Amino acid sequence: MAWYGHRRSGEPRPGARAVVVGLGLSMVGVLAIQTSTAVRSGIDASRESVDATTASLASFASDLSDWSLFGFGRSEQDRARIAELEAQVRELTRWKDLAESMTLRMERYERLLDLVGETQGQSVTARIVAEDAGPFSASRIANAGAANGVREGFAVINENGLVGRVVRVGEYTSRILMLTDFASRIPVMGTRSGDRALLVGDNGTGARLIEPETPDKIVEGEVWVTSGDDGKMPLGVRVGIATRVGEEWRLSLAIDEGPVDFVRLVPPPDFARPEDAPALGGVSENTEPTLRSAGVELAPIVTTVPPAATGRPASAARPSPGGAQ
Repeated sequence: MAWYGHRRSGEPRPGARAVVVGLGLSMVGVLAIQTSTAVRSGIDASRESVDATTASLASFASDLSDWSLFGFGRSEQDRARIAELEAQVRELTRWKDLAESMTLRMERYERLLDLVGETQGQSVTARIVAEDAGPFSASRIANAGAANGVREGFAVINENGLVGRVVRVGEYTSRILMLTDFASRIPVMGTRSGDRALLVGDNGTGARLIEPETPDKIVEGEVWVTSGDDGKMPLGVRVGIATRVGEEWRLSLAIDEGPVDFVRLVPPPDFARPEDAPALGGVSENTEPTLRSAGVELAPIVTTVPPAATGRPASAARPSPGGAQ
């Protein structure tokens, strides 16, 4: 044991030195080979071959990605349709940015001009909890009622557009008459043609336009919205898209684009008739010249002379300055 420990601690190790020297010579040889022109050209050729193989594999994988689960590839029509949809998405994105910019600008103009907009009361958000669709009616029941501030005549709107209107209110529930009900009558107008008509339900199958002002101006596929002519519906709520069926115009309703679950109950526009709330002071001296210049005939103001203290009747004429004989 003493001899072994003495050998480990003091004597040199020729094997370890040989290993270190061999590693150093190997590294020098590798560096020399890499700096050689002939070796480098051979390595470049190998790299080019590997790159070509990788490109081929990538192209093959791309072709495989075009194949569906059942092994059928996309046709030329599918590729053309995808390219068309991508172009439409880019165009719609541009219009979306433009619309947001114009909306912000319009809001600033309204504040600058102190424009009086359409006043609107507080809306109530509710959920449809029941459906009551019989052979002669189409209605839903929402879980919000008089206790939540809902009243008859409220418009019912979801994320797609107009759903209907509230026709009966309980304490915590409301009955909604759908647009497809025969008793539903909503004044609407076209966004492109500007035509106005009355939207009437077809007992649960859809809705049609009756009594249009200028039916020849209606455009196929144009969006129709509420006109607000009845004073009960807010203006500009999306209703549907115009389609011609035979000799009549119908609307593909917006409520058919998705489920009707969560809705917003919107009160009618909050405005009072002038005769209900007359202006303070009536016609003032400042407004009289303006009204006369506009061609408004104003009735003469008649004042009653109170009777004198002497008891002379008020109808007695005042004597002229020259005296009466």
